[in-house]
Amino acid sequence: MKFGAHLRQLAMIATLGFTIWHWAGAATIRAKAYLAPILIARAWDESRAHQVDVKPWPWADTWPVARLHVPALNIDQYVLAGANGAALPFGPGHLTGTALPGEPGGVVIAGHSDTHFYFLHDLPIGTKIVLERRDNGRLTYEVTDKTIVDTRVENLLIEPDHPLLLLVTCEPDSIFSARGPYRLVVTALPAIERPQQEPAAFVEAG
Repeated sequence: MKFGAHLRQLAMIATLGFTIWHWAGAATIRAKAYLAPILIARAWDESRAHQVDVKPWPWADTWPVARLHVPALNIDQYVLAGANGAALPFGPGHLTGTALPGEPGGVVIAGHSDTHFYFLHDLPIGTKIVLERRDNGRLTYEVTDKTIVDTRVENLLIEPDHPLLLLVTCEPDSIFSARGPYRLVVTALPAIERPQQEPAAFVEAG
């Protein structure tokens, strides 16, 4: 009897410990979700004031490089450096190796389809997108194309002197996993320019 009671006590302690651990983890996630946008906004303001990269927290592997606006949808998001796991949980990420807003060439920004880039699936052709630079300059683009690409057969092709904006996210589907090879690619061109041809593109995001 004593042995059985001891086992029950251990089981209760283990259950209590697991419950505390679970709720602590959930609280940490909620705290990050609440605090991250505040810290990123402060880092953006400081980076504009001093024209330098500013990490939102000391151990961060990313920092804000631009601000993305879609006025028609009331979208206002900070674009972080790197389209990788360090950035994408906190906001859309600028793909390393592509142009920053204002630089020659194409700008590629990726985001998760179930969080920051959820709106891409319903983004109409002709929608205006504004990228705000760190120097307070603003670039206006207009959505010209939306396409689904298969990353197994298509590569990212951007001409160095071809100005465009690509917004990329995973394509969730009832058949294909959101982590599968399919991507939704939104192409936007400078509002004053309409090139005849646009390059096919893909980028890993999700």
